[in-house]
Amino acid sequence: MPYTLAKMLLWIVLAVGLGIITGWLLRNVTARRQIARARSQRGDNGEVERLRGRITTLESTIAERDRRIADLESDVAPPADADPEPAPETAGDVLIGAPADPETEQAEAVLGTPVTIDDLKVIVGIGPTVEELCHGIGIRTWADLASTEVSLLQTMLNDAGARSKTNDPTMWPHQAELLAARDWASFAALRDELTAPSDASTS
Repeated sequence: MPYTLAKMLLWIVLAVGLGIITGWLLRNVTARRQIARARSQRGDNGEVERLRGRITTLESTIAERDRRIADLESDVAPPADADPEPAPETAGDVLIGAPADPETEQAEAVLGTPVTIDDLKVIVGIGPTVEELCHGIGIRTWADLASTEVSLLQTMLNDAGARSKTNDPTMWPHQAELLAARDWASFAALRDELTAPSDASTS
C-alpha cells in the first residue's frame, strides 16, 4: 500500500512538472511571435513613411517641371494681337515662290515643254485614256513602264476595246527607259523621230 501511494504521488508530481514546462514553452513561443510581429509592424511603418517622403519629393519635382514648361510656352507663344502669317499663294497646285525642281527645269529646257516627273503622257502614243489603263495594271512611273513587256501592253490595249487597239506600244518601254534615266536629249531625238511626218511612198 505505501508503495502504491508513493508511485501515484510520483506520477502526479511528474504530470504537474510536465504541465508547468509545457505552459512555459507555450508562453515563450507566443511572446516571441508577438515580438516578431511588433518588429515587422515597425519596419512596415518605416517603409511607408519612406515611400510617402519619396512621393512628396516627386510631386514637388513634377510641379517645378510643369512651371518651367509653362514659362517656356509663354516665352515662345506669339502675342495675342499679332497678325497671322499670310498663307503662301498658289497657282493651281504649284506654290508661288517655291523652289523649282532642277530636273523638271532641265527637261523643259531640252524638250521645250513643261514636264512632270513620271507623267506617262510625255511618251509618244500615250494619252489620258491609255495612262489610266496603265495605272490600272500597276504602271505608274517611267521606271515601271520601262520594265514592262510590250506583249503585256498590247494585251492591255486589246482588252480595252477596238479604239485602243490602234495604239502601237512597241516603243513605249524604250521611251520610258530614256525618261527614267533623265536622258532628255536622247528622248527628244527619239520623240522627234516618232512624231516626224512619214514621207509619202512613191510607186
